[in-house]
Amino acid sequence: LTFANVTATICANVIQMETGGLWVHSPQWPTGEFCALLDDLNAPVDHIVLPCNAFEHKAPMQAFCKKYPKAKVWVSPGQFGPLGSCGTSLQDKISLGYRVDGILGSDVPPWANEFDIATLYIKIPKNAGPVSEIAFCHRPTKTLVATDAVVYVPSGDAPDIYKTYFDADTVKDATFWPKTVLQSVFLPLRQDNMGNYPGYDALKDRLVRAPILRALVDARAPDEVRNWIEEQTTNWDFDRVITSHFASPIQASPADVRAAFDYLFEDDVSKLDSSLSCRDWELLDSINQFVAQTNAGAPAVFDFTRGCNNK
Repeated sequence: LTFANVTATICANVIQMETGGLWVHSPQWPTGEFCALLDDLNAPVDHIVLPCNAFEHKAPMQAFCKKYPKAKVWVSPGQFGPLGSCGTSLQDKISLGYRVDGILGSDVPPWANEFDIATLYIKIPKNAGPVSEIAFCHRPTKTLVATDAVVYVPSGDAPDIYKTYFDADTVKDATFWPKTVLQSVFLPLRQDNMGNYPGYDALKDRLVRAPILRALVDARAPDEVRNWIEEQTTNWDFDRVITSHFASPIQASPADVRAAFDYLFEDDVSKLDSSLSCRDWELLDSINQFVAQTNAGAPAVFDFTRGCNNK
């Protein structure tokens, strides 16, 4: 996934259900390589799930659904934009370019006996459209299936997939991976006196909320996001997380996921994670200030920088 100077990994997650069929979460483009990997599982693609309305997740949907026309298709509510739209139920107009069998949050899929389902749906004033994301817990494997909610940034070298887009010398550069991570989550490329990137060091090797979502979504709808995370971390039983970006699977408990959102749950600022410097929030804070000053969208109503250090 590339856009301007931002490069990030994105992946589909596939679970074989107790019925034997495949449940494909956030499918990617049906390339020969991807389809061969699915074929190796010797099981039909029974269900296709679009778990959010972010552009990069919905872009491959039409092509993938065309490749597997017998599969049932389930989408998160409030799709909008140039790739089509839908409302919050099948009774609303749907124009996505492919058949939709159910809208999650309204329709109960037949695989609900295996999965817990939690829906985040936020209509933000002045926004181009709603924000929606669905979280799942696959009960038989005790796996939280997240899309963008949390990420785990591994330390060390960049994943090999970057070598398919960049030349080997670029990927081997010691600064390549830290800069790639920071650009993908919209933190500044700030270096300390030793040439290290403090923002990257604050994020790596742990489960975190992506800073860009913390600043642009959580800052505008803290109650809705808090309630969504509370549902997942109070009622669900899981011991690992798989996501659509960076590394997966991750050994993590409900407490670990909630800790990634401590700024929404903990009133005592002294108890919040303080790994990130307040200076690392300056880029995203300036975006929020621009939105508010130009009336370009809904203003932030919550201090997303809570807990940052002043180093």
